[in-house]
Amino acid sequence: MTTGSGNPEPGSPLLQVSDLTVSYRRVPAIHHVSLELGRGHCTGIFGPNGAGKSTLLKAISGLLAPETGGILIDGLPPSRSAARISYLPQRESIDWDFPVTVRGLVEMGRYAHTGMFGTFGAADRSAVDGALDLFRLTPLADRQIKELSGGQQQRAFLARAWAQEAALYLLDEPFGGLDRGSSAILAEALRTLAGSGKLLLVSHHSLADAADLFDSAVLINGELVASGPVAEALSPSNLACAYGTSVYHGTIRT
Repeated sequence: MTTGSGNPEPGSPLLQVSDLTVSYRRVPAIHHVSLELGRGHCTGIFGPNGAGKSTLLKAISGLLAPETGGILIDGLPPSRSAARISYLPQRESIDWDFPVTVRGLVEMGRYAHTGMFGTFGAADRSAVDGALDLFRLTPLADRQIKELSGGQQQRAFLARAWAQEAALYLLDEPFGGLDRGSSAILAEALRTLAGSGKLLLVSHHSLADAADLFDSAVLINGELVASGPVAEALSPSNLACAYGTSVYHGTIRT
């Protein structure tokens, strides 16, 4: 909901998805999905392989055009909200050999404010330094991103989004391939972001740690099955509906 000036009304959801259908070659990947999510939450997206988790994130980011329905971020479509959205694809989609340092990557987050060839001012440098410090990357600032561990690489991209001053973080399987220590540091970073009033929407495959990582969940399998607090959205009956099988102790029984 927006006011006459185009600004969101106080208390309105940051993200509104209404009757969203996205198709590949006329075959719906997700269909008629509607949900609303507010600031200050870390929300997990769950569902079986092929359920449309990545498709939903790409559509919200503006990378895929809806066939039906619409998406609003603070009352505006993704095409007018680019500076407020940070999208991190799955690791295999990223060229980790791209020649850039950690600091250089984080500085890219300021391009939304300065332009790619704009001059960095004191505020920009402060934002970059603050992001490096927040995500424990200051000692690694001059390293090439290809030299980092998987967890460090993920934190570098989160730092870029922080420097960008994004409001909505869309993360596609960020815990994939991380060891326990890296996962713990990344989880702490996500909690920090949510605690600062950001909205994080994170696709995740493991049900076992859902309650530890997220305060709310979205469960999909082509269509929306459930959305709400983790325990409610990922109830046994909802999981059975989404996965078509019985679920126990966070493990899918096949």
